[in-house]
Amino acid sequence: MVTTDKFDDLLTKLSTGWWNAMFIFSTGYWHMILVSNVLSMPFVAPALNHTCVPPDNGYTLTSTTFNPIDSNTTTVNNCRYYTNDTEGGGFEEKACSDWIYDNSTYTLTLTSQFDLVCSREYIRPTYHSLYMFGTFVGAPINGLTSDRFGRKTTLSLGILTYFFIAISSCWLTSLPAILTFRFILGFFHPSILQTGYSLALEVCEPKYRSIVGVLASFPWAIGTMIWGGVAYLIRDWRWLQLAVNIPGLLIVPILLILDESPRWLIVRGRFEKARKTLDKAARWNHVTLPPQEELHSLMHAIRQEVIARVRDKISSINCRELKNFVTHKLRTITCILCLKFFLASLIFHGIALNAVNFSTNPFLYMILSGVAEVPAYVVSVPIVARCGRKWPSIVFCFISGLVIMAVAFIPSDMKVLVLVLALMGRMCITAANVILYLYCVELYPTEVRLQGLGYCTIFSRAGSMISPFITELLGPVNPSAPSLVFGLGALVAGLATLPLPETLNRKLPDTIADLENSHRSHHSKNQCQGSCRCCLGVGSGVRSLKGCRTIVIGQIIRCGLQGGVEGGLSLEGPHCDSTRELSLPFWVWGEREGHPTRALEE
Repeated sequence: MVTTDKFDDLLTKLSTGWWNAMFIFSTGYWHMILVSNVLSMPFVAPALNHTCVPPDNGYTLTSTTFNPIDSNTTTVNNCRYYTNDTEGGGFEEKACSDWIYDNSTYTLTLTSQFDLVCSREYIRPTYHSLYMFGTFVGAPINGLTSDRFGRKTTLSLGILTYFFIAISSCWLTSLPAILTFRFILGFFHPSILQTGYSLALEVCEPKYRSIVGVLASFPWAIGTMIWGGVAYLIRDWRWLQLAVNIPGLLIVPILLILDESPRWLIVRGRFEKARKTLDKAARWNHVTLPPQEELHSLMHAIRQEVIARVRDKISSINCRELKNFVTHKLRTITCILCLKFFLASLIFHGIALNAVNFSTNPFLYMILSGVAEVPAYVVSVPIVARCGRKWPSIVFCFISGLVIMAVAFIPSDMKVLVLVLALMGRMCITAANVILYLYCVELYPTEVRLQGLGYCTIFSRAGSMISPFITELLGPVNPSAPSLVFGLGALVAGLATLPLPETLNRKLPDTIADLENSHRSHHSKNQCQGSCRCCLGVGSGVRSLKGCRTIVIGQIIRCGLQGGVEGGLSLEGPHCDSTRELSLPFWVWGEREGHPTRALEE
C-alpha cells in the first residue's frame, strides 16, 4: 500500500495544529446545528391531545367497555361524530373536521395549524420521513459530486443552500410547500454531515484519526441537549425553527479559508493546488515540509501509483481474478455496512422519536437523550483506540438490543425504569453508530470512499424513514411493538459485523487495489511459504534465492538463510505486493545446517 503509506507519513510530518483544528471545529459546529432539523418532529409536529367539536346538530361518539371485575372504561372517538338525519329521522356518522387542541405544552405546531390528526395523522411521520427521503436521494449524488468536484466545493454549496432553505421555511403558510422544503433540506443534509466528516478525517494525522473520528460527532450530543432546551423556551414552531437555524450562518465566512482535502487533490492529479494547501498547513502547524522537489516527486509517485493500479487491474490479471478483485471484497463490505447503517439509523431515530412511550416530558427526554450520548462518545474514544472497531461495535449493538427489548416487558407505570433503560439503549446505539461511521470510512479506499459512504447513507436514511411510522402508527396499536422491533434490529446489526475485518492500526487505502492487497497481506502468513523469490544485494551483485523458506508478516518478508549478508532486498512472486526494493539495511542471520534458521532482522 505504497500510496497510503506515503501520504500518511506526510500527514505525520504535518503534525496536528491550528490547521487541523479549523476542520474539526467547523465540521462539529455544523453537525450541532443539524440536530434541530433532523429531530424536529417531536416539537414541530408532535402528537397532541385533541377533542372533536361537532356542529350544533352533532353528538360526540362514545363507547363503553363493561368489566365485571374492574370499573368500566369509556372512550371518546375524537375523529367521528353523529349528526341528526333530518330526512330519515335517524343518525348519520360523519368524520370530524374541527378540533380543540391541548395547548398546555405547545403554543403553535404543525399538528394544530394544519389539523394533522385522525385521517391526516400519517402526515406527521411523513414530515420526518420526507427529510430522510431527501437524504436518501441526496446521499449518492453527494458522494459522486464530492469525489468529482471536491470535498470543499460540495460542503460549501450544501451549507449555503441548506440554511437558506431552513430559514425560509419559517415563513411558509402552505403545508405542501413546507413538506417540499423538508425534502430539499434532507437532500443537502449529506453535503454537510457526510462530506464534512470525511474531510475532517482525510486531513487528520493518522495517530489521532480514531479520536477525531469519534469526537467529530460529539457536537451532535450537545446539539440534542440544546435543541431540547430551546424547544422548552420557544413553543411556537416558526420562531423555534428560526432561532435554531440562524446560528448556522454565523461561521459561514470560515468557508473562505477552509482548504480542499490534499489527499483528494493528489489523487485527482492537482499537484500545484495540493502543494499550496500543504504549505499553508505547514505554516499553521509550525512544521517544515520536505523540499519542493521531493514533495512534488512524492505527489507524482502517489498519482502514478493510482494509475498503475488501475491499469494493472485490466491488463495484469485474468477475468476471474478481476471479478474477485473488483467486486468480491467491496461487495461483501458494502452489503454488510448497508445493513448495519439501515438498522442503526432505524433504532437511533426510533428511540429519539418514541418519547411518548418512554417519558411524559418530551423536553426532558430530549435533553437526557443528549446527555446519554456524551458518555457514548467519551467511552468510544479509548475503546476504539485500544480494542479496534469490530468488537466494540458488536458489544454495543448487543447491549442496546437487550435493554430496548426489556422495555417491552416492563409495566407502563414504572416510568423511571423505562426511561433509564431507554436512555441506556440510546447511549449504546449512539456509540455503535459513531464507531460505524469511522469503520466505514476506514474500510473504503479514497477513490470510492464518498461513494461507498453515500450508498451506506441511502440505507441509513431508509431506516430513518421507516422509524417514525413504527413509533407513531404501530406504537398506538401495540405499545410494546416498537421496543421489540428496535431491540431485535440491534441484535441483528451486531451479528452482521462478524465477517468484517478489523481496521485498527491499518493505513487508509487510496485505491481498490490497496484494499485487495491489504486483504491478501492479512492472509499471506499461511499462503506465502515457497511462493516468493528473495533477492539479496551483495556488493554490486545480486543473489537470487529461489525456493527459500519465506514467511510474510505484515509488509516484511523474512527469509531463512545460512550465513550473514548485508544489503538490499527485493521481492518477486504472486503473493508479494510487487517487485520493489527495501532501502533499509538489514542482516540475515543463520545457523549451521541442522540448526533452526533465525529470521531476518530489520
